[in-house]
Amino acid sequence: MADGEEEKGGTELNPMLLVEAALFSAARPVSEEELSGSTGIEKGLVKLYVKKLMNRYRRMDSSLEVIKAGRKYSLQLRREYVKGVSKLAAPEVPQKVLKTAALIAYHQPVKQSELVDMYGAKVYDHVKELHDLGLIRTRRDGSTKVITTTQRFAESFGIDGVTKKRIRQFIRKHALFGSKEGATLMDFETSDEEEPDPPEDGRDEEEGPEESPEGDPEGEDDPVSRDDT
Repeated sequence: MADGEEEKGGTELNPMLLVEAALFSAARPVSEEELSGSTGIEKGLVKLYVKKLMNRYRRMDSSLEVIKAGRKYSLQLRREYVKGVSKLAAPEVPQKVLKTAALIAYHQPVKQSELVDMYGAKVYDHVKELHDLGLIRTRRDGSTKVITTTQRFAESFGIDGVTKKRIRQFIRKHALFGSKEGATLMDFETSDEEEPDPPEDGRDEEEGPEESPEGDPEGEDDPVSRDDT
């Protein structure tokens, strides 16, 4: 749909609200290219409308916000409201899958084959359960799957923020969300230093990190997706 195009019923859609609707319906971080492709609005105007939406939500008395992290945008709950709705959002997570959930959250994006090496064949059943609960999303990568957490994961456990960096900080502090298995931080660390998150969209590392509005490098503060596939 081109900018200003009318619906079949004759009502002209507000292009900025159309971009807002696309952010909401995507339920995951999306790029300007994706927003342009889904709305039919040219990329330059998409960028303008997203900036206007970010300013509008900053001024509004709302529990929602539009954020930019790296090259993508997300419509999400403000951090201060995440804990307030976590009990309502939280699914019943079986105790047996908590360690697998924590490993995924800490190492994401992580291959299912790597999880099996860390924790054994039971990971296959745990991944299916976590996916069915809407806590993780998966995509095929050859003969295995690449796994990340969803925004529902952060909301369900009351994590203050939905970026990979904040989720890792939460895992370090709380380990297995109270699991009785008695795991320690060593269950999550693979080396003394964290490996940097891979650059998105094929961007070479030499280009340097793109700063988010809060000054965090791209990847570290990429918002975690809300959808699952």
